[in-house]
Amino acid sequence: MDLRRWTPFTFVAPARYVDRDDRWRAFDIEEWSESAYDWTQDPWNGVGDFAKEPRECVDAGRGDCEDYALVALSWAVAHDRDGVGLGFCWDLPYPWPRHVIAFDDERVYSSGEITEESVDEWKADSKYAFVLKRRLGDPS
Repeated sequence: MDLRRWTPFTFVAPARYVDRDDRWRAFDIEEWSESAYDWTQDPWNGVGDFAKEPRECVDAGRGDCEDYALVALSWAVAHDRDGVGLGFCWDLPYPWPRHVIAFDDERVYSSGEITEESVDEWKADSKYAFVLKRRLGDPS
């Protein structure tokens, strides 16, 4: 078990988890999201959750929310999207985040769904009470 993959660390230093391989320039995230990605929950979700590397998620064709978010983050960085980051989402009364999304200034990437809206608009239509956002350029 690689503790560097502990899901909360993806929020602390999201840039560290971006895969900067050239494959992301040719990768079609919309096609993959619609036809090749299968949301699969980790055996235990919460404090003991560990993120896959983006290429590991793509190669397997499955992963949970933070795995998908890291794929979307890598794709967005490779395509020079503005305002790229991760969002940790809470639905009360749970004391820890229950979902992870990626976002840029124009889109939200959530477990295989890509929507053209801001994080605030996405949250308003979701079950989540709040989203803690972290852009790649935010100081740690």
